[in-house]
Amino acid sequence: MAARVTTELNAEQCREVAAWIAANRESLPSPVRTFLGLHQAYLAAGEGDPLRRALEAAWRELRRALHLTSSSEKRRSSGSPLIGLPGEERLQAKSERERLEARAARSRQLALWHRGLDKHHHERVKRLQKRLATMPKDKANTTEGSEELPPLEELELTAEERAECEAAGDRFVEHLLEGGGADPAMGSVTETLMPGNTVPVEEEHAPVPALVPEGLASARLVKTLHEPRVRYDFAFTVRRIELDVEKKILVDGDGERHVITGSTSEYGPPRYQVTWSTLATLATLTGQFAVPLNRLGTLLSSPHKRFTAGALGRMLHYVAQRLTPIYLELGTQLSDSDYLAGDDTSCRVLEISSWFEKVRVDPDEAKNQRPPWSGYATPSAAEESLRRCQEAHRARLRRREDGDREAVRTNEETPSLGVLIGSRFPFESPRRNGDGPKQAMHTSVVTGRSVAADPKSLIVFYRSHLGSCGNLFESILVSRGSKRTDLVLQGDLSTTNLVTSEELLMRLNIRFIGCSAHARRPFALYEDEDPVMCGAMLHLFTGLAIHENQLDVYGRNSNNVLAVRGTESRELWNDILELAKKMANRWSKATNLGAGARYVINHFEALTAYLDDPRLEPSNTLRERMLRTEKLIEGSSMFRKSLEGRFVLDVVRTILQTAVASGAPAHEYIVSVLRTAEDEVARHPERFTPRAWAAANTAATAPPET
Repeated sequence: MAARVTTELNAEQCREVAAWIAANRESLPSPVRTFLGLHQAYLAAGEGDPLRRALEAAWRELRRALHLTSSSEKRRSSGSPLIGLPGEERLQAKSERERLEARAARSRQLALWHRGLDKHHHERVKRLQKRLATMPKDKANTTEGSEELPPLEELELTAEERAECEAAGDRFVEHLLEGGGADPAMGSVTETLMPGNTVPVEEEHAPVPALVPEGLASARLVKTLHEPRVRYDFAFTVRRIELDVEKKILVDGDGERHVITGSTSEYGPPRYQVTWSTLATLATLTGQFAVPLNRLGTLLSSPHKRFTAGALGRMLHYVAQRLTPIYLELGTQLSDSDYLAGDDTSCRVLEISSWFEKVRVDPDEAKNQRPPWSGYATPSAAEESLRRCQEAHRARLRRREDGDREAVRTNEETPSLGVLIGSRFPFESPRRNGDGPKQAMHTSVVTGRSVAADPKSLIVFYRSHLGSCGNLFESILVSRGSKRTDLVLQGDLSTTNLVTSEELLMRLNIRFIGCSAHARRPFALYEDEDPVMCGAMLHLFTGLAIHENQLDVYGRNSNNVLAVRGTESRELWNDILELAKKMANRWSKATNLGAGARYVINHFEALTAYLDDPRLEPSNTLRERMLRTEKLIEGSSMFRKSLEGRFVLDVVRTILQTAVASGAPAHEYIVSVLRTAEDEVARHPERFTPRAWAAANTAATAPPET
């Protein structure tokens, strides 16, 4: 069978076909009319760039109609709204005046860029709206091709429009300059996932002599200069310290022998062959950098000493036990914060999943057993477990007094982390419909300032439990002072993240606020479904991000924050609301874009609440960043075997991240706390919080006033 030969149409023939489609369009069946309409644009485009753009637009429309999107083109994250800003020319400012002028010029440039492109997006949406008005409702979810936006200098703005944009830029700069500079109380803490102050740094000064060659040995030395140069050396080494512990045997006047042994507490804890510094480093590597214990044990092992994952886990558990009183104190201080924000993410623990699998496979046998967390499921259960531990401890002491030298300390009298934490924060939360306790395991994080005017008082609190962030909010707020009735809670406004306790709602005036990043996310993830309207929506959110970014650049104070947010940001939010209503008419609530548009409409007041309060953040991004460690854990070790191991991570990460926020060097801080007597920390944990420790050590090392 002979192969069919395909003949390409020349430009004139393409125009003839396009003219025929235009002439006979109304007489064609609806499906044929829609199909040929996609091709008509490039058939009539001619040659060169217009033809290429029209072909690409038709190709995108065909793929979108068939729901075909290449995996490489799918957005897996919403990305930063500040990506794609125009480049900034770097100038070397020779004076403070030049620096301020350069900063103002950059602000005007961003304002002009955003406002100019905003008009372009607005025109595209208007064209799309007109086109949709002429289409049948069953075809209303097809869109025109998303042509690339031209650069700013190619925008066709009239003289009047350009003058309007420039005036808006000048107004923006005036608002940024209000208030006379940064207010320390309004500063933001630059927490990072992996802070750079957790590694101890040593300095060494080494002379490098200049060796005179033999040919110049008889030359006269005129002058000797010294040029400082720096080399950084970093290596992961294990240092073996051999201690010569002295023992003295004494005999008193009654002839009784006494053995006096030198204390090794200066180097490390008893019964552990590691130093205090090693324990702090271990906490940092696992809690902050999510290094798996098995991998770390392989790295540390040598012919002289082998470290197993189990041994390292016991060391880390010891650190968490020592830090638990501080962890509970931070939770108590957090309860009196004026602003709380939180989020949660799912996590996996083998001890949990294996129990529920047993219940599913053999429910009759499971009825006769108690879940592993029954001893601390609720505060009352944890208190009962603590009482049994105390009774076992007193019984051992009585046996020792009776001369029983074999009465050694056992696990029965040592409460677990689950019990210690569970006595204050319940592990198991009930379902709202009353159908038993929840079964989904989550790690929640809540942040807030213990002192409203001090950014360094920020507390980052982690808790893994069978429940959601809303349950953690409620357990924290139980100990809130009776006079502190006003509270702002920020989250993604999910029903599981809200406070629903009737007792708390009766005594507290709670205001829930939303997250602009959560509102923006659907339009970024599903931009390919409606590139015109989503592009316009994302551009508006970019403007909001520019406002917050420039406030950070100029330094925040109440005046400039309220001026920018109350004028420029509010204008953009009104545009966002208007565009969301258009998208809600276009997309049903069953679609991702329809749900996203309705989220903006239904929660508009909560999303814009930050405009009237300069201390509020527009987004909940910080909490989401604080939960990224969970994803690192899933990627490196997939899960934790026991609940006790999960609680270890909660304590260690809370202490580390709060130390970063307070400005305390995390490694030095942990070593200092571990060196302190355990009873002293347990009696006065408020003295050993990262902020209190940093303040005390800063005061101790500060030079005397003259």
